[in-house]
Amino acid sequence: GPGLYGDQHNIMTKMTKSFMTSVQGVQNVYAQHIPLLMDTIQSVIKGKLRRETHPFVPGSIKSNPGVPPETVIPNEIIVFMVGGVTYEEGTKVSEFNQANKGRFQVILGGSTVHNSTSFLEELRMTK
Repeated sequence: GPGLYGDQHNIMTKMTKSFMTSVQGVQNVYAQHIPLLMDTIQSVIKGKLRRETHPFVPGSIKSNPGVPPETVIPNEIIVFMVGGVTYEEGTKVSEFNQANKGRFQVILGGSTVHNSTSFLEELRMTK
């Protein structure tokens, strides 16, 4: 028969099942967040970013004869974030470098390294 909240097809049952499925096998549910920076890096290594918005350093790409330079994917990526980077971004870049050792390397820099206090202080000063 129906459960406490009605039949098995109600919205609460579906939401609970969806939530439980999404956190199974995850030791820390708060560590699931992936910074936007990692999406950008994935786009670089897949060759999906336009050169007009994400340029290469001139002379840094060695293309093979017959291969257009705009289709070459760099193996060294330098990211500098004006306004600062977070420890989380640094950790994710380090994990990426370890997982892709010998294939890709990302160098991360920024005008500062934020913790929660410095980030909130900077937000407060922008008023």
